[in-house]
Amino acid sequence: MEQYTDDERVEDLKKWWKDNGASILIGIALGVLAIFGWQYWRSYRDAQAEQASQAYEAFLAVAEKPNADLARQQGQAVLTDFPKSPYAALAALRLAKLAMDGGDAATAMQRLEWVIANARLDEIKDIARLRLARVHLTAGQLAAAGKLLDSVATGSLNAEREELRGDVYLAGNDPAKARTAYAAALAAGGSQGLLHLKIDNLAEPTADMLVIAAPVAPPPEAQPEPAPAEPAAVPAPTDAVPAASAESAAVPTPVEPAAVPAPTDTAPAPAKPAPQVESAPAESAVTEPAPVAPPASTSSGQ
Repeated sequence: MEQYTDDERVEDLKKWWKDNGASILIGIALGVLAIFGWQYWRSYRDAQAEQASQAYEAFLAVAEKPNADLARQQGQAVLTDFPKSPYAALAALRLAKLAMDGGDAATAMQRLEWVIANARLDEIKDIARLRLARVHLTAGQLAAAGKLLDSVATGSLNAEREELRGDVYLAGNDPAKARTAYAAALAAGGSQGLLHLKIDNLAEPTADMLVIAAPVAPPPEAQPEPAPAEPAAVPAPTDAVPAASAESAAVPTPVEPAAVPAPTDTAPAPAKPAPQVESAPAESAVTEPAPVAPPASTSSGQ
């Protein structure tokens, strides 16, 4: 096998370049353009996302204020300027809430249907389906609400979905299915207090529940205890008249009649005759005895 000379190799290289050089140059140019184009697209996308974020934050700030018209204008600007942004779906959800608060159910349905059709995240779509089903339930459209609930597949929304399904069954006068749906919502981690209350309201009345208890009288108010009454003064007994002292026995003086006590509620006992006071012997008198006064009037027999 003969060896190639340098001239032959150069000729072969020139021939290969003539056949493939143009395509190589075009590929390199396209690669450079692709790199710069990707970088430009990324910078443009980031700039758009930043602008969409700022517009959405401005919309939320206005939505917190009572000026609903200005809030609707700001939200519509987000939808118009950034329709492919994730913030557009969030703005549409908030616009639907504003419409429901204003009593405009038709506009709320339109906003939620737009989210279902244009949102990129499945979770956002399922949130819109749940809210749209609630709007249909409020309007009495139970079949449409149930159909939307069947299409919700996000696992984190199972509790809310089953609770809303129970509300739909309850509105359709099917308490058995409503109870089953509420139990499923409890198993999925729903609100314990509210779901237990809904289940208790579905309990069938029993004989004990139908008995009407008599009204219980309120407890009597505590009355202040009366102060203990002071014991009434007991009149001095009048059964006997105290005997005269030794000095009065020595010198008898006129005896004044005893004071008659005031009449009381109880009849006083009959007074006994006062004992007759006898005069003392003469030896107990003083040196010059005073004239003895006649004794006071006593009972007959003296």
